[in-house]
Amino acid sequence: MLALTTLPSLILAVVFAVSGVGKLLDLGAASSTLRALRITGLPAGPTVGAVAAAELVTALGLLLGAGPTAVAAAAGALTLTLVFLAIGVRAQARASTDDCGCFGRVASTRVGPAMTARNAALSALAALSLLGALEEPALPALAVRLLLSPLPAIGALLSAVAVAVVVASLRRPEAPNRTGVPDAALIAPEGEVVVPRQRALRGRAQLLLFVRRGCSACESLIDRMTGDRDRLETLVDVRLIVAVGDGSPLSSADVGLHADPSGEFAVALGIPADRPAGVLLTTSGGLLRPIAVGGEETASLVDTVLAAAADARTPRSDEDRSTH
Repeated sequence: MLALTTLPSLILAVVFAVSGVGKLLDLGAASSTLRALRITGLPAGPTVGAVAAAELVTALGLLLGAGPTAVAAAAGALTLTLVFLAIGVRAQARASTDDCGCFGRVASTRVGPAMTARNAALSALAALSLLGALEEPALPALAVRLLLSPLPAIGALLSAVAVAVVVASLRRPEAPNRTGVPDAALIAPEGEVVVPRQRALRGRAQLLLFVRRGCSACESLIDRMTGDRDRLETLVDVRLIVAVGDGSPLSSADVGLHADPSGEFAVALGIPADRPAGVLLTTSGGLLRPIAVGGEETASLVDTVLAAAADARTPRSDEDRSTH
């Protein structure tokens, strides 16, 4: 019964141990982990610490448990993996593409289809482990089985690792991003997921205006865009951006704002916390500095882009063309 009991439990024990230790070593990033997974209303450090502790206890139960203890550990593993799967699918549905912090500093995993597939595979392994523990309650603990007959289990585990390495090597490498601008996803007013850097690289410069509801200069900028947006968008795409968790809910997208689900797009761009703030993302995928911070500087940036848009729309006279 190696395939049904030993190998799934061994893989799960290793994964939970690495994941638990990785989280505990990186508790400082707990808030980023909850934000990436779109979890709100819970204290970040204690929540991630509790999950890490549960993973480590489960790993120990899978390795050292026998009889009812082995069944309980396998059931706990199945519960954890199904919860991870559900949370990951929910975060993906809410447009998260951030690093989930699932393994702390040990490995980087972004929310997305690959993470969902991994969690589904771990859930399947946990189900096999539980089935094996229920069918063979008299089996000794996994650690004892490995000591008594290590070669088959080690061979099977190495084969699984080799397959994982081969599959990982088939992934297409991402194009290097030398601009320092992240491929952050925003939720547009109509509900579409927009990645400003990718839009810029396709030939449409992006005017990024970061605002906060309740800030008078921000509200003035939002009101101004109702009149100036059409003229600006003859030259650039205008993105009025509010960070989720910055005093405005995700539904802010419904009132004409782009929602930043990660809440950290501005920080990643090096933009200070003052609002409003604005910057132009060029068609090379980089930022056109300086960054405008405050009502006056942001209004000046908008004026500059408006003037450029007007100049681009105005046909040159014959006299102008003859002098160039």
